[in-house]
Amino acid sequence: MKSYSYDSVKAAVVTARVFEPEEVEDLDFLKSGSQALNGFLPKKNDLSELLGIDDNATIEDILQVALLNPLKELTFNRGKRVRAQLVNLAYRIVAEDETPSVTAAQQCRACAEVVELIHAGSLVVDDIEDGSHIRRGRPALHVRFGLPIALNAGNWLYFWPFQMLKELALPRERLLFLYEYYHQTLLKAHFGQALDLGARVDRLPQKRVSRACVTSMQLKTGALMGFAVVLGGSVAGALKHVLSLLDEFGGDLGVALQMFDDLGNLTGTSEPSKRYEDLMLYRPSWAWACAADCSSPDEYEKFLAAVSKLPNTTLLDE
Repeated sequence: MKSYSYDSVKAAVVTARVFEPEEVEDLDFLKSGSQALNGFLPKKNDLSELLGIDDNATIEDILQVALLNPLKELTFNRGKRVRAQLVNLAYRIVAEDETPSVTAAQQCRACAEVVELIHAGSLVVDDIEDGSHIRRGRPALHVRFGLPIALNAGNWLYFWPFQMLKELALPRERLLFLYEYYHQTLLKAHFGQALDLGARVDRLPQKRVSRACVTSMQLKTGALMGFAVVLGGSVAGALKHVLSLLDEFGGDLGVALQMFDDLGNLTGTSEPSKRYEDLMLYRPSWAWACAADCSSPDEYEKFLAAVSKLPNTTLLDE
């Protein structure tokens, strides 16, 4: 991983947070500190312009049932919001003014929701592809609403943030840069998901396992974390070489956090019902990387045999 100024990053982490309503006056969408992500979903009066039709009354109820209601269900639980915090961390690292202007606070709040909505969409697709039935302690969206509606809703969340970025009132050159960066982020994430789906790690040579796992984390988790800090830096007006450094920092931080999350899957501390899921699905994860890197060929063969018996953990515990 790259090296960064410890003092500058530590100071920024201490002060970074999502801007709270009391910091900025007269912003309606900030007045509720507990407002869920669904406050950033399209409203009924926006549909005519978005859809390009004059009379949307005949389809409003259908869209409400097939798209908006599932999205509200999905975004009601905000999760840990690590990516949202990174937007504001990056802004505070770069910005010259300690107190953000009304416009900057508004833009940061919207950018924070942009990355959270993208992440929410990826979780829907992940749960479908993994066959997971629980997400954040509640039934996964495809369990609640059926696979077709959930898949469409998850994919829709990859596109809606483009509209949110358009409404940030950023300089045109900066907006086009973010559009291009967003597109690259989605491409990387889907390459990473392809690695997850295609690289059954127990069938890879032991020497290839670690690299496949780390690359998957870089493309899936690291890319979106990098985008989060680039968004915050862009709002602060950072130059491109600074944005590149922020991207590297966010990507490396994303990989590190994914490592901790993968370890949480082993211990069952993140979601007990999903314990050992990363091992049983034979998907690239930090647990597999550690096993491949730290084991002799004989030990690794024993580890593979133990995993094949899960959820019976007798061999794994030995």
